[in-house]
Parts: sequence; C-alpha cells; structure tokens
Amino acid sequence: MSSAFDDCLRPYGTILKTISPGLYEAALPNGKAVIAHLSRELAAAPPEIPNGATVLLEISPFDLDRARIAKVEQGC
Repeated sequence: MSSAFDDCLRPYGTILKTISPGLYEAALPNGKAVIAHLSRELAAAPPEIPNGATVLLEISPFDLDRARIAKVEQGC
C-alpha cells in the first residue's frame, strides 16, 4: 500500500519571494513558478528562508501549481 507521499515529485527549487509567513513563491529547475508552503515539521519551528535559497519541494502529480517545502538546504 503506497501513501500520498510516495507518489509525489521531489525536485529542488529556488525561493523567489516570501508571500506571507510560511508561504513562498519558488521556481522549479525548468523555470516554472509554484506556490510553496512549509511542511508540518518545518512549520513547527519555521526557519528563516531567504530569497535565492535552495529547497527540496514535494509536488502532488494532481496539482502541479502548489508544493510543500520538505527541506531547506544547509548554508541558507
């Protein structure tokens, strides 16, 4: 039995801008912009994510315009 997390796409992206606390606009490697929110684990202790930071995104194959930020790369 697979979970919803097993079927998601996991590209790296770049933060373009902060929309509101916990909500960001991120660019995929192909240049497409998506709306990204913090995962539940990151939202518990929200990190400071500057513009230009590299993040690991999780995208559902059913809605390619929204993403979850799963991990922020070190050095941000």
